[in-house]
Amino acid sequence: MKRKIKLLSVFLFLISYQLNFLTASEFQNTALGKELINLGLKFLDNPGDFFFNIHANSEDFSPVPADGNGTIRFNLFPALFPFTWVNLTGKAKLFNEQEVLPQIDLVGQYGDMLALRFVSGDVEPTFSDYSVGAVFTKSVTDETKLYGGVKYSNVSMNVKFSSASAIEFGEFRVSELNFKVADTFIFTGLVHQKDINKPSRLIVQMGYGFKYRKITSRIMVSKKHLDMGLDIYPEGLFVIHPFVAYRWHF
Repeated sequence: MKRKIKLLSVFLFLISYQLNFLTASEFQNTALGKELINLGLKFLDNPGDFFFNIHANSEDFSPVPADGNGTIRFNLFPALFPFTWVNLTGKAKLFNEQEVLPQIDLVGQYGDMLALRFVSGDVEPTFSDYSVGAVFTKSVTDETKLYGGVKYSNVSMNVKFSSASAIEFGEFRVSELNFKVADTFIFTGLVHQKDINKPSRLIVQMGYGFKYRKITSRIMVSKKHLDMGLDIYPEGLFVIHPFVAYRWHF
């Protein structure tokens, strides 16, 4: 482990050392510079998709545990850190699972980006972030449940930066972010709980959005109060999104 840390330190030092002697034009011709430019172009081409993926990281449409009435969930990363994107997902169980009828949960999510309150410009920034949906769950075995449902997700932003606060990198200059991404998704997944006496659950989920034909998938480990996992967006700016969230039961 110590050897790996030393090698990583040397690697980072060499990169920073080389960057100190590169001009902006020279840096853009390096492999790292070209990759950053490609990411920048992809972001500018569709900024709404990037923010929608961060929004989806905050959603939780897995079923409420069988012994609970509902949950409240707060995404720590990547929403609150580093984007100052406060958010809250609430789930409430309407019906417990019966012999024929599935468990039914209602889900709502809402968020706000605090950083936009400090943006100066000619137009007051506007931001909207919410989701609503329903989840239907049925047991397959004592350890495994299948679930599915439908949700409506929306995220929109309209920000015009002042000339002093515009984002610049080389030839790139972003003076405005204006988008609205809203779609209806169907999703399905499974919950596996090896020991029913312990709160740890493995959750796998896939979803499809009708309007943008967007495919999403998630693998998550849900502990007593902590959710950790990966969201995968095959066509996103970043394909894999790790996330960490805190959760309360009631």
